[in-house]
Amino acid sequence: MKNWRTFILGLALCAQCALAAPQVVDKVAAVVDNGVVLESDVNSMLTTVKRGAQEANQQLPDDATLRRQILDRLIMDNIILQLAQRANITISDEQLDQAIGNIAAQNHMTLDQLRSRLAYDGMDYNTYRAQIRKEMLIAEVRNGEVRRRVTILPQEVESLAQQIAAQTGNGAEFNLSHILIPLPENPSQDQVDKAEALANSLVEQSKSRADFGKLAITYSDDPQALKGGQMGWGKLEELPSLFAARLQGAQKGSIVGPIRSGVGFHILKVNDIRGGDQKVAVTEVHARHILLRTSVVMTDQQARAKLEDIAAQIKSGRLSFIAAAKQLSEDPGSANQGGDLGWSSADAFDPAFRDALMHLKKGEISTPVHSSFGWHLIQLIDTRQVDRTDAAQKDRAYRLLFNRKFAEEAQTWMQEQRASAYVKIIDNNGQ
Repeated sequence: MKNWRTFILGLALCAQCALAAPQVVDKVAAVVDNGVVLESDVNSMLTTVKRGAQEANQQLPDDATLRRQILDRLIMDNIILQLAQRANITISDEQLDQAIGNIAAQNHMTLDQLRSRLAYDGMDYNTYRAQIRKEMLIAEVRNGEVRRRVTILPQEVESLAQQIAAQTGNGAEFNLSHILIPLPENPSQDQVDKAEALANSLVEQSKSRADFGKLAITYSDDPQALKGGQMGWGKLEELPSLFAARLQGAQKGSIVGPIRSGVGFHILKVNDIRGGDQKVAVTEVHARHILLRTSVVMTDQQARAKLEDIAAQIKSGRLSFIAAAKQLSEDPGSANQGGDLGWSSADAFDPAFRDALMHLKKGEISTPVHSSFGWHLIQLIDTRQVDRTDAAQKDRAYRLLFNRKFAEEAQTWMQEQRASAYVKIIDNNGQ
């Protein structure tokens, strides 16, 4: 129950307000360009964050500080949603249904069970859908904008892959929490000094066993601040290079920082460390096939029957597989080689072809198999284990470089959007 509630609340921070008492007038908490953030939005998220913190046994700062953090989050959301509106970016009902279906599946539930659980937790389903759509839309805009800012050169991939190969204990994962003390664009020396002093103070408090999550909620300008700064598990190479360099040799429980970057001062807490990479071995298959394509002159039934006849002739010794493939196969890439497909990972094939292939023994011929390309007769020639560590390291290096640069650019992009937006916070005290 606890994990379920935390998961759902993490995805839909505002989704539960169906049982709230109606208000006659909804006040404006902030004006954001051509939109507004309402007090009801702030109060709804405030209630949800408190409920989630209680479930997770997480300490929270005072209501005023928490409200400021929530308002900052909602202002940023509003800015991004207006970008989506101007760019005519939408989330279709089909995309939304698929996302909610995935949430239900990840929690081992049917959609009806999801609805029931939301009702049990006091969450209105339509409000929940609206919140998920909003989160998806924000992610769509942010990801689209930030991806265009990320450039990865082949030399970078090669260099990082070599570093990964050379590292001792390669692949160790870190569970981190993060606090960002922000700096404005072109900060004055006084602003830098004040931010650095605050960051140093928070480092000392953290080392003196202050609750890091509470400090993150209170002071951090990171998008994960309301979750206590939790970044989750990740490898060093996934992190900004500034972080990775300072985390080398760090132990569980370490407080690292402050680390100065272009957007502010960062503080990291190492919650846990685990694992390390092993060699990457994959099973490759050597196969051959005969392909018949259906057409106006050959139906599925006729293609299947013809392949069954060919298989019978091959098994009786009247015809060789290679000869049949050269004469009959409609695969231009392999017919001249007697249907030989060479060595390859089974995952490279059409799913139906792959599944049939993986159930064959060496030398065995399949029954006719239907795939998206047509009808196949398949023979498994051999299998082998291949060390793909080098290729896997390059693939991993690319993904890690992308994740690292994306994280860096995302924070910069969000600060740029906030700096360029008109934002006026309304003081409703006493009203």
